[in-house]
Amino acid sequence: MRRAGKVLLVAGVVAALGATGTVFAYAGGWTLPDNPGSYTVKVAGMPRGVEPSVAKQGLQAVVTWSAQEMAPGVLMDHYAITAHSVSDPPRPDVTHTVAASGGPVESVTFTAAEVAGGKWRWTVVPRFRNWTGEESRRSQRLAFAAPAPQSVQVNAPAGAPGDPVAPNPAPPAPESPTPAENANPESGKPENGNPENGKPASTDPEVVKPDPSVPKPEESTPEPVASASPAAPEQ
Repeated sequence: MRRAGKVLLVAGVVAALGATGTVFAYAGGWTLPDNPGSYTVKVAGMPRGVEPSVAKQGLQAVVTWSAQEMAPGVLMDHYAITAHSVSDPPRPDVTHTVAASGGPVESVTFTAAEVAGGKWRWTVVPRFRNWTGEESRRSQRLAFAAPAPQSVQVNAPAGAPGDPVAPNPAPPAPESPTPAENANPESGKPENGNPENGKPASTDPEVVKPDPSVPKPEESTPEPVASASPAAPEQ
């Protein structure tokens, strides 16, 4: 046998022994029985969410459900709970993502501001790291009344800027006397200075008319007075 052929034979034996040793190393020295058999391998998978229970707590909604496991002893780390509107017309869904508490029962509360005036049903989606399970069946329906409108009354201090203070009413205007008031029943003319009507006497001078039965005095014409001529100067 030539030298080159011997070298190739030795290399082939070494390679075969190495491959066999590797197989036994990974197999841990296991040997397969002579009789054929079947083997089952379980792969962990994400379960479907559990149908939640819902109840009213005042004007809020409390949602509870049983904790779930991805594998025996491995609990989910998060849950996504969604409130689905069944109102007419429907409102936008509301979703809360909560961290698992590690207990046998999980819960979350939807506030009155989120559910007031609507009809809702809830679902649960389990989550573990980057994996997401299937959404659960919807819960029973809960209906919430709309909040009553509240009237707000603000009492601002008197005299504050912008205080809507009602103006004081103006005093009534003095009534003007009717023609019948302060009038002389005989002449129909108003009387001045009548104390009964409560008005002051007039300051205008009274005009006295002469009595026609009294004769007028005769008017005498004064006589002219003669003026003395100046005396002539003596020569």
